[in-house]
Amino acid sequence: MSISHHEDASGALDSAPGPSSSATVADDVDFIAPPLNGQSAAVRLDTPEDGWTVEPKPFALRPGVLYSAIGYQNQGGSSSQVNIRDVSFRAADFAKLKPGQVLIQQGESVPPKTPEANGVDSEIVFVDKVISREDFDREGQNWANCE
Repeated sequence: MSISHHEDASGALDSAPGPSSSATVADDVDFIAPPLNGQSAAVRLDTPEDGWTVEPKPFALRPGVLYSAIGYQNQGGSSSQVNIRDVSFRAADFAKLKPGQVLIQQGESVPPKTPEANGVDSEIVFVDKVISREDFDREGQNWANCE
């Protein structure tokens, strides 16, 4: 799993950059999994255990920075994405999680913020949702969640 954030000349950003932003992606750390078997895996960012390692050590969340995490799998030295569901979070979001909970972002249809000339009556926004590890594992088994 790789964790990164966006930054510009003023430093780390606390929100996603706009389309005309000059922000760049700054890589923070990689969490390296032990050999895995099964359909899902989890690691605590503050205390990786059960064979997980983090490079570079230690990883410390900075207040106000918007981080992005995405999972990948190394196969023979090359990386390939194994999930399409990334998650964005701040240190405050992480602090609210209890053991056994997983933060995800889920798309919801809402009325548009501004009237659309092309007749669109809703837009998709991504909202934070905290689910149990069991529900996270179950959602990973549903192919509809992988489209």
